[in-house]
Amino acid sequence: MKKFKISILLSIIAIVAGIIAMNSCSKQETEVKQNEPCVTQADKAFVSKIVNFKQKVDYIRENPHYKSGESMEVDSVVWYFEALFNAKYAFTDEQYIKTKTKTDSLSIGINLNNNVDMDDIANAYDEFLTKVKSMYNQSTLNNKELILLDLEISRTGISEAVVNIRPVFGEKGVLTINYDPFDVDDYWYYGEWLGDCDFNYAGETDAAQKISGAIMAHRPIYLPCPGCYYTYSDIDTVNLEGYEYQNSNGEYLIFYIVRPDGNFTPDDKCLEPDEMNFHFHGEETVIYEKLEPELNKTFMSCYLEGFQDSDDNNYPRIRHHNKLYFGIMHLVEPGWIIVDKEHLAD
Repeated sequence: MKKFKISILLSIIAIVAGIIAMNSCSKQETEVKQNEPCVTQADKAFVSKIVNFKQKVDYIRENPHYKSGESMEVDSVVWYFEALFNAKYAFTDEQYIKTKTKTDSLSIGINLNNNVDMDDIANAYDEFLTKVKSMYNQSTLNNKELILLDLEISRTGISEAVVNIRPVFGEKGVLTINYDPFDVDDYWYYGEWLGDCDFNYAGETDAAQKISGAIMAHRPIYLPCPGCYYTYSDIDTVNLEGYEYQNSNGEYLIFYIVRPDGNFTPDDKCLEPDEMNFHFHGEETVIYEKLEPELNKTFMSCYLEGFQDSDDNNYPRIRHHNKLYFGIMHLVEPGWIIVDKEHLAD
């Protein structure tokens, strides 16, 4: 065997920590009945902000000739767009077996004060919705759902700001996940959609995709009340090349091999079941024990890709590139929010 499994204790701690993080309040806020949902003042303030913003957008949409004279900083507009969109259209608390991400961009007009006129915000929001729905319809995933929308200003000019649009879509499904999700038949190629080690399933999946699906299916999801859900704000995208984290034995937690001569053997490229499980647990360690505490945010989704390229020394390498998404989590109770959930397919 080329790798050794991370201890069971570390994985259990990670899962328990995730559950505790999702169900925690301040000392004052936990003085509620035992089975009562834990909605913090921060949750309520967040919901009030996006509800008020939605009311303004709806009013302008319904009264296109109304001129409010109000404007907002473009950073705030993007924050509200992302928060409202995820509250209304994203279904993060589902179980997914595959994820895919797409990218696009949109320009938002700004005035002489580098602000966005409130009268233009409703149109911009509708343009975002149209673009995301188009990307959703183009996705080849089955039984698909939007997991999250990540927005980021890439450039601000004299009269417009360019916003990058990164939705993450997931294929809903249920996997039976044990401590080690990969068994004796799971020999998978390192990546680039090349299937298993016999090159079956080429173009369909690979080791990176299988690990990504297991991570998503194994997320600790705890909903404290019927009909309630979590939504997220202030989303961070963490991009990892693969070499950033090692264990005490000097082994890469994320799949990563570099060869100065570029001579990758079949044994290098074929991840055996023990290696698949090793890197699955390694990903959990990176997500729950490293990045969540560092960012002080909650893990939302991941997308892993297999690449063969070169490092900074121009040495050939094979690796799993990680896109990991984290956000500030807000609990939403049913009945006191007017931002009703809606599917993009509706």
